[in-house]
Amino acid sequence: MYIVSQDGSGDWKSVQQAIDHAPTGSAILIRAGIYRERVIVYKDGLRLIGESREDTVVTFSACAKDLSADGVPRGTFLSFTLLVTGRNVTVENLTVRNDAGDGEKAGQAVAVYAAGDRCAWKNCRLIAHQDTLFCGPLMPKVQADIAPYDGGSAECVESVGDCPTTRSRVYFEDCFIRGDVDFIFGPYRCWFERCTLFMNARGGWYTAANTPEEQPYGLVFHACRLTGDCEEGKALLGRPWRRFARTVFLACDMDAHVSPSGFADWDETRKVTERYAEWNTSNVRSDLSARHPAQKRLTDAEAEAISMSAVIGGGDGWNPAATNMDKTDTPH
Repeated sequence: MYIVSQDGSGDWKSVQQAIDHAPTGSAILIRAGIYRERVIVYKDGLRLIGESREDTVVTFSACAKDLSADGVPRGTFLSFTLLVTGRNVTVENLTVRNDAGDGEKAGQAVAVYAAGDRCAWKNCRLIAHQDTLFCGPLMPKVQADIAPYDGGSAECVESVGDCPTTRSRVYFEDCFIRGDVDFIFGPYRCWFERCTLFMNARGGWYTAANTPEEQPYGLVFHACRLTGDCEEGKALLGRPWRRFARTVFLACDMDAHVSPSGFADWDETRKVTERYAEWNTSNVRSDLSARHPAQKRLTDAEAEAISMSAVIGGGDGWNPAATNMDKTDTPH
């Protein structure tokens, strides 16, 4: 195991230095500290382990309104703090933060850009404001921006808006994810297990999926808790970034911060459909009588069919919840 420590007692002082020097498949322990750096995890099979979820912090300040050399705003996808392009990457027990500030002033500011397939996040805190977590492929401007690092094993598209059916999957377990406007978004197939979604005081939408039309699953939340510090009713479950977006909440607990209407249409063409669904929600308005009329209320049988294996198992039978994290999976 390689060690990152700011006091010089480890192998490297920065997280990116460790990634650059560690062989594929290595484990990297990051000692407690605040690491102000932009991190790109471009190698397959790496395991990044924080010494303390609260005290091991990777943070950076970048936002969509930052200007590039030619004076043009850099945009959402170049604002990340930590980008994963490798396959079979695991991140555990640390905080990733974008501290650019409130989206009303800074615009979108991504903490985590999860682009690699078969990647797992366990017991992490992902913290920002607008657009905290993006799960989706690389675009040409991102590939150019991260040079000389290559895109690793990540999928690449010309435009995320016209994203084709994706093969990539991301898993989140026991994570705390904080933001406000559309703060979990993208086209990938993602499973969130026992995570806490925390809405900032600004309020907004927890999710904004843009699932491709032919793709059966998008964002699935199981046994998660939705809360926040916004006014009651100012947090909505999600809205469709693209027409065929799919988002499902299974056996989740939602307090009074969540709007009785649940999901919301984006505009006249991007509307909530039956691809938006809930099952066995527990909250102060448990009858769900005020929910968006177009969303689906799943039966027990329908909910059971939306299993982790169905959503992210894929043809290789990936099961990150059962993986022995002391041994990196070998790609199929």
